[in-house]
Amino acid sequence: MKIQVYGSKQNSKIIPVFFIIFALIFMSVGIGMLFYPKIKEKKCTESVKAEVISNSAESSSSGGSRHHHHHNSTVYRPTFSFMYEGKEYIVESKTASNPPAFNVGDIVELRINPDNPADFYAPSDKTSRFIALIFTGFGVIFMIIGIVMCVAFAGNKN
Repeated sequence: MKIQVYGSKQNSKIIPVFFIIFALIFMSVGIGMLFYPKIKEKKCTESVKAEVISNSAESSSSGGSRHHHHHNSTVYRPTFSFMYEGKEYIVESKTASNPPAFNVGDIVELRINPDNPADFYAPSDKTSRFIALIFTGFGVIFMIIGIVMCVAFAGNKN
């Protein structure tokens, strides 16, 4: 089976390379995000109970002109309050989600860094893991497309 490719042979070699480069970037980000909690685990060794005191709403607008429908996207970033060694800490999560990962009033386990209690993570928050899996998945898809294109173009030498 021959695939007809239009354009210069140089262009047909560059396109799969871009797919493979994007694949490597997406997979690197995804895998990095999957290992990030492991790095946090080494530093954040103390367990505290924290209360969710708010979910900060962050909106972004996409879409266009007066003739097109505007789409607003809102994500929620939880803020936690906890006591550690007699001092109250109020910290905001670095991850945001829709729907909110936690409800105001929830009591959540946080793992904190005893040397810097504002350095923390919530083991029960799976938002980062979900995003990491999406990045890794897109990376795999881009890699497959890039490899298929390389094979198709290699087999299509005239």
